[in-house]
Amino acid sequence: MLKERFYVAKSMMKPLDLGYQKTDMCPNFCMYYLKITELTKCRTCEHSRYKPMTDRGKSLVAYEKFRYFSITPKLYRLFMTSKNTKHMTRHQSHNTMGEVMMHLSDGEA
Repeated sequence: MLKERFYVAKSMMKPLDLGYQKTDMCPNFCMYYLKITELTKCRTCEHSRYKPMTDRGKSLVAYEKFRYFSITPKLYRLFMTSKNTKHMTRHQSHNTMGEVMMHLSDGEA
């Protein structure tokens, strides 16, 4: 049952082409190794980054993986149509009417 649901969700996300970046992470959720490739232990809890090597496996396998979905492609996609752009920039381009609050951006910060 779970396999079918996962496959359906994955097939729905594929055409959106949102992409993600996969990196290693501490199993205790202390830190993630985004641009730190030389570390083999967590700076906080000293837990090993990789599982122990076996005779069969020749590559290092991380305990946890972290998937980072970048916001940049999503913003590009939102600003592609003029209708969305108009709604997303309303707070900057709207007209005020004196002391009357017509939008949240009219109030004091």
